[in-house]
Amino acid sequence: MYSKIAGTGRCLPKKVVTNADLEKTVDTTDEWIRSRTGIEQRHIVSDGETTGTLCEGAARQAMEAAGVTADDIDFIVIGTTTPDQVFPNMGCLLQERLGIHGCPAFSIEAACTGFIYSLSIADQFIRGGKA
Repeated sequence: MYSKIAGTGRCLPKKVVTNADLEKTVDTTDEWIRSRTGIEQRHIVSDGETTGTLCEGAARQAMEAAGVTADDIDFIVIGTTTPDQVFPNMGCLLQERLGIHGCPAFSIEAACTGFIYSLSIADQFIRGGKA
C-alpha cells in the first residue's frame, strides 16, 4: 500500500494588496520590498473570509480534481497556524462544511512544519489501512 496525491486545490483571499498599494501608506518602495523579500503582492482576508472558508474552497477543488465526493473521504487532516477557533478543531469544522461523516478529522498547528507533518500523518493512516 502506498500514498499518492490524487487532486489538489487552492483558495486565496479575494483582496490583493500590492507593493504599490503599500507605497501609499508606508515609507517603502516596490523595489525595496522585491529586492529583500521577492514579494510582489499579498492576499488579505476580508469580512466573511476565514481559514474555514479558504480550507473549504481548496478542499472542494481538490475533491473535484481527484473525482471524489464527500462519501469517498475517510480521513481529514489540516496543517494551519490560524484556525478559526480552538474548539471544535479546524478539521472537524471542515468535515462539517463538506458534509463528511464518520471519519477522523483534525488539524496540526505546527507552524512551518505543519504541512509536512500533515502529509506524514496522512501517509501513515493510508499505509496503515486506517484511511
